[in-house]
Amino acid sequence: MAVGRSLGWSDSHPSAHTASLAVACVVALGGCAPRRSAEMAPAPAESYANQPYGGAATAAPPSASRGAPSAPARSAPRAPGRPADEGRSALVDAGAREADGQEQPTAEQPQRARMVHYNGYAKLRVTSAKQTLADAVKLGEGAGAYVEALSDTTVTLRVPVAKFRELYAALLKLGDVIDRSMTAQDVTDAFTAADLRLRTLKASRDRLIELLARARNENEKLQILAEIRRLTEEVDQLEMQLKTLASLASFSRLTIEAVPRQAHEDQRAEELAAFRWIRELSPFKRDVALQGKFFELRAPDGMVVLDNKGHFVAESADGAVIWASSRDNDPAGTSDFWLAALRERLAREYKTAETQTIGEFKVLRLVDQGDVAYRYLIGVRARGDRLDVVEVYFPSAEQEKRYGEAIKAAVERGES
Repeated sequence: MAVGRSLGWSDSHPSAHTASLAVACVVALGGCAPRRSAEMAPAPAESYANQPYGGAATAAPPSASRGAPSAPARSAPRAPGRPADEGRSALVDAGAREADGQEQPTAEQPQRARMVHYNGYAKLRVTSAKQTLADAVKLGEGAGAYVEALSDTTVTLRVPVAKFRELYAALLKLGDVIDRSMTAQDVTDAFTAADLRLRTLKASRDRLIELLARARNENEKLQILAEIRRLTEEVDQLEMQLKTLASLASFSRLTIEAVPRQAHEDQRAEELAAFRWIRELSPFKRDVALQGKFFELRAPDGMVVLDNKGHFVAESADGAVIWASSRDNDPAGTSDFWLAALRERLAREYKTAETQTIGEFKVLRLVDQGDVAYRYLIGVRARGDRLDVVEVYFPSAEQEKRYGEAIKAAVERGES
């Protein structure tokens, strides 16, 4: 599976840019001018990091606590090297082959600094959760961070990578540290692969526009226009994917969970060893997945894969995350057995706890306290001596509505 899948989704319609291009080509009957080589220049990560997810260009991050970007359009991208559609004209195929063979850029590019996405988490025992979160936001803003999500007990900050460790250390002083975690994921290869693919698609599209200008058969013109539209949709998706990867590398994620002193009860010492991993589950850290074995899903529409080697993690531009792992089914139990174990140990910590079935997975859906409550889904599937675990985090109901169906489809498909 290729690292980095298409980003965003809504109803599949041609973009306004594509529609305008098609109309102009039909009216001119082959009068489209090819795009120039300026579009072929490599796009460094820094340029994508400062681009918005939609709307007018701006270099500033969103200041609102839920400044989520609008969801880009979904399409069904064709895998590289897919055989030509039956009935597609030889002229279209020849143009694509010529572009791939003669104009495809090489992978040799100037050496770039590694792009790393850091994810930090700390659970603090405090006197006042409200005051602690307010202090965390103030410290974050002083370091150039912005609030990505905020609830009654947690705050998630997006922090400039250069300030991450300094701010993390300062936030740990706000209370007694109950738990902490930090992971780092190198997204350089994913960015480079998407960048190369983007420039290759643009080269193919440019060549097809040149062929359109020479086409004389009306049916061939319509087929070429359809191919140009398909390539443009893929270009749009890859550009959004690059923006997401660059944003994650430029702004690390740091979550603080504040627990009132009188409310915290550490039950880990009493827990049987076989079930202790359940107590380690959290929507804000990947420790359980990192301790488990590799288990890969297909990236849901609207999300980009950060890692499909060490362990599977995919994120959206606005903070929704899905990750997966596999562990020993010990003690041996069914999916229903493990679902009951999850509910018994975790449900009391949340406002609501619901169970559902998605494909072969039994899922516990947890909703946090507060008006702007995050959602945490844990799915389990027992298969012989193996237990597959899928975790999903939605910062708010907005992200669950946006990506819920796509994630459900990915879980239903199961292992990639």
